[in-house]
Amino acid sequence: MPVHLNHHILVDSAGNATVISQTIEGDEVPTKKLKRGDRVTFTSNRPDSEIRYKDKSPFPGQLAVGKRYKVSNRKSFQVEDPCDDSSPLVFECGHAVDRAFVSWGARRGRLKGGNTPGPDDIGN
Repeated sequence: MPVHLNHHILVDSAGNATVISQTIEGDEVPTKKLKRGDRVTFTSNRPDSEIRYKDKSPFPGQLAVGKRYKVSNRKSFQVEDPCDDSSPLVFECGHAVDRAFVSWGARRGRLKGGNTPGPDDIGN
């Protein structure tokens, strides 16, 4: 069964973001690997949230490294380059300030951004 993984960016009132990864469809929960053709979506409680992949993107033909994506566009990305939780792909979370990408903050001990495929943070 193909996987649908959603990364939800929850931004608090202080501007700190927490990424919650949730397997929407798939046989393995939490999702530990993504294969070619699996889907990844991004959502946020803030309409101005953006992401960009740092070093490698699992969908380089749709969202190249460094290219910004406004989460409110609600696009579904198809995985082109498989990845797994042993070497996840890091994305930054932020928003536009004067057209420049500015990262959201993070709570102490948390990554400033998220990883594809996970981990699954629900309940943490």
